Amino acid sequence: MLKERIEFLCKKKNLSRKELVDGLVTPAHFANILADRYPMAEDLAEQIAERLGVQPSYLLRASAEDEETLATADKIFTELSKLGNTTTESYVDHLEDRNDSLVVEMTTYLMKAVYFQQINDPTAYEYLHQTYLNFYLEKFGRSDEVELPAPLKKAILFYKIQYFRSKNHYYDVLNSVTQLIRLVEEGTENWLNAQNIMMEACIQVKQFDQAKQVFEQTMRRVYDDRLFHRLTGLYVAYSGYCFAMGSVQEALLTLSMAEANLVYLENAADMLTTILNNRIIMLTSIGELDKALEEVVRFEALVSREREEMQQMMLPVTLIYRCEIAFSRKNWGLLSQHLDQLRKTNLTTDQQMGLDFYESQLALAQGNQDAFWVHAQQCLPYFEALQHPTRLEQLYETLAVVSEDSRRYKESSAYYRKLVYLLRKK
Repeated sequence: MLKERIEFLCKKKNLSRKELVDGLVTPAHFANILADRYPMAEDLAEQIAERLGVQPSYLLRASAEDEETLATADKIFTELSKLGNTTTESYVDHLEDRNDSLVVEMTTYLMKAVYFQQINDPTAYEYLHQTYLNFYLEKFGRSDEVELPAPLKKAILFYKIQYFRSKNHYYDVLNSVTQLIRLVEEGTENWLNAQNIMMEACIQVKQFDQAKQVFEQTMRRVYDDRLFHRLTGLYVAYSGYCFAMGSVQEALLTLSMAEANLVYLENAADMLTTILNNRIIMLTSIGELDKALEEVVRFEALVSREREEMQQMMLPVTLIYRCEIAFSRKNWGLLSQHLDQLRKTNLTTDQQMGLDFYESQLALAQGNQDAFWVHAQQCLPYFEALQHPTRLEQLYETLAVVSEDSRRYKESSAYYRKLVYLLRKK
């Protein structure tokens, strides 16, 4: 790993390898050192480190993989893979980015990237990639092809899982989490986290039998080891299975069981947010709009107790819930009011596409076909990439009708064909 660290530091200093060792050793001898054929002498390390602006130990211990080093990296992976942990923010703040061992350093950067992605901090996430991760991921990112120490391999796989989840690439999630499960000890928190992700991935790729097997296996382990703090997360995952199978009432009942077991969690707020989110979506999907609105009010009350920046971050979420309920009721006046508020907030890509969808449907209801067309075409590729059946069904049907009204019969026919294909897949 010394070779990769030297290359990284040379790139930052805009130095060639020849310039780095000029007057110290021959390029051929240095190449043998980087290939681990010869050890790096301490005096040479001091001279090269001075040219690179680092301490000698940063070079001499770059490839360190001793027991203490691996234990440090494993602790970082374990701590930062705990979802919804109240101590995570403090732990990240106090965690040093730089470490003499590249295994520890890269594990730190990967897990920090996961953390910033989870809290929706794109600025910090992008900074880590531009200043560090892009280089090393190019070297080590294919963990299935490169021999790496276990803690770093786990961190790379977990990073990939979170990245693929954010893109809804669930076959890739399934592949990565299957590899991760082989590296973690059964019954540990890491194993339980991986099992939950495995369930989620199986549901998304419609491997329902496998999802149920994972749930039952994990539930047995939870009760055998009295790991009751995991019950809420398991029930939330299982409710997703029930919902995907079309058993909405069972899914709602399972969410109630998840909420009942919040008492076993030290910090229940994050999981309660997830439960409320899922319940709102499910209730809206079956037309229980009054009950869905009650849950939105509960959600808003929960958010109101958070710090100001969190309230601002969650405002678009609750507004989109209200937009969906207003849209389901065809209450165009109320939808227009919510959209006025939504336009003034900072939106993620997903939220912006949701806004475009509601704008398109409002414009159509108001008879403004030009505005409808602009907004529908803006969000359509996004929902096609996600394979979002509910949104696509609405968009294909309305695009087909508007195309037909505008005598664009070829386009209308194409959208109707897409709609038929979509309905056959359901």
